[in-house]
Amino acid sequence: MKKRDPKPQISRLEELVIQVRSGDIKLPKFQRQFVWRESDILKLFDSIYKGYPIGSLLLWHSSQKLTSEREILGVSLNTNEAILFPTNYLLDGQQRLTSLCGALYWDGKDEGSKWNIGFNLETETFHHMKSAPDGNYFPLNKLMRTSEFLSQCTQYSNNKNYSSFVASAENLLRAIKDYKLAVVIIGDMTVEEVAPIFERINSTGRKLTIVDLMMAATWRSDFDLNAEILKIQENCENLGYPGIPSKIILRSIATAADLGINKDDIQKLRKLDSTKLKEISNKTRVSTEKSVEFFINQIEAYDYSYIPYALQFNYVVEFFNTNTNPRKEDIEELKSWIWFTSATRHFGTSNSGQNKEDLDNIRKYGLGISNSLFTRGTIDISRLLFDKFNLRNATSTSIALILGTAQPKTSADGRNIDESYKYIKNSKFYASLIPKDIHYSKLNISQAIHTFPQRAIENFNLTDLSHLFIDNSARNLLLNEKFEEFIAKRSEHIAHFIREMTDCDPIFSLPTLPDLDPVGDPEKLLDEENFDLQDEDD
Repeated sequence: MKKRDPKPQISRLEELVIQVRSGDIKLPKFQRQFVWRESDILKLFDSIYKGYPIGSLLLWHSSQKLTSEREILGVSLNTNEAILFPTNYLLDGQQRLTSLCGALYWDGKDEGSKWNIGFNLETETFHHMKSAPDGNYFPLNKLMRTSEFLSQCTQYSNNKNYSSFVASAENLLRAIKDYKLAVVIIGDMTVEEVAPIFERINSTGRKLTIVDLMMAATWRSDFDLNAEILKIQENCENLGYPGIPSKIILRSIATAADLGINKDDIQKLRKLDSTKLKEISNKTRVSTEKSVEFFINQIEAYDYSYIPYALQFNYVVEFFNTNTNPRKEDIEELKSWIWFTSATRHFGTSNSGQNKEDLDNIRKYGLGISNSLFTRGTIDISRLLFDKFNLRNATSTSIALILGTAQPKTSADGRNIDESYKYIKNSKFYASLIPKDIHYSKLNISQAIHTFPQRAIENFNLTDLSHLFIDNSARNLLLNEKFEEFIAKRSEHIAHFIREMTDCDPIFSLPTLPDLDPVGDPEKLLDEENFDLQDEDD
């Protein structure tokens, strides 16, 4: 048998969790983070208790000393690399073993922990507890140690169901401890050889995202993609810009390597050596920080969620990759391009061909090969103005961003505005200027920043509403309840803003009644088949 040939064996559950706790089984860093929901954990224990199969585990028996997890959501693990080699690295089954170790060895300190699981001795069902278990429950973290098990059982001595409760607890103990799993062990090989195995077994169905797969595919003994992405995210958080998704950073790492932005392009990262991967990760970190400063200072998007399309962020990062010292006019052109692509919904129907064309366009401008990022002309902004307001949509996000550029200090009815709206994209910070029983009230153009949750705009105390893109004539139309004329007038002011930002000629068509409930563009930039895989259980 070759050293890499799989060797199947049967192991008891108790032995496996003890091995994870002791460090005889390690969770390598190229594994993804724990992603199971509370319901998944309960289903796992229910399956074990009922004797249902829960799938096999795959271990890699190796002498290689790789960085491994030191804890799993608060449960500490032994990672003493000096005495525990060769060791077994877990390749398949992380979510299951993590759930088992977490619940069975939880320290009991934080009652709100997802590991606070109790077994109802009367109904024989598993539940997440929000506090200390009552008299009907057996906490799973009291199960594995004999002294704690016996001590817990004595607590039911005054219960009329004492005998049945103890019998139920003993059944639980046997079901958990003696449950048997199939374990497959592959022999010693390099991490470069084992990464494709890890990737392949996790590449079908609702499994890993492309970020997870590329963490495995690019793993080197001296390079950790996960650590590089986290470093970039932490630096952005330090700049006051949290929440940039890992997959967005991965795209930028791929473009920094002179690859594309689509899934097939990103997968080419696996061919690069650790030196090149480190180089492009560092390059991406610097360009991402410059991009954050650009969005804050030039676009007044103070939080990542306010960027209408994530591709805009990726392309700005790539601009700074190609132009490390841009001129003032370059920044102005980039700024105009953001407003142009937002107003025209340029990325609303994005596809792989357009992505490639847009990326080439950004690179050519960054390198000085072309003189502009887009062609000036007439643009239709009807959807921007008249889509139904919903901050999950890119058009509504664009309107919110436009309204924020005026930096309003007071609402339409004269109350001081809480500036939290700048940093938290939430519909509670917006209200319609038009009464909700009027059909125009749901449109983007009818919204105003109004940071008073569940409180309508009561009256219009202010004589000057220019900070809301409303001049005196529009205000009078609003007060006289000429709502269609009002939205037409206010649309002219938004169009003027777009004209100033883009040097284009915006046009729009007022909506008719059947058109008043459009869906808008979801903030989805690449179809899942083209870019990403869904993220679910292991």
